[in-house]
Amino acid sequence: MEVKVTVTIRKENDWFVAECDEYKISVKSITIEEALANLQKKLNEYLEDEHPSTKASIIFEIKMPI
Repeated sequence: MEVKVTVTIRKENDWFVAECDEYKISVKSITIEEALANLQKKLNEYLEDEHPSTKASIIFEIKMPI
């Protein structure tokens, strides 16, 4: 199953926050790369719980407000 999600990344103090708009899941990390990796992990866990027999391939569409 291919899942396309919109991810908004913003800076909050010393943290980068990555938020998945469709599933209302967000994470904070020191770097953008860590934030995206952590968000992907959380999304995989969520999707596995919702659809245990299906392996998801997640595609990010990234938005970074200025």
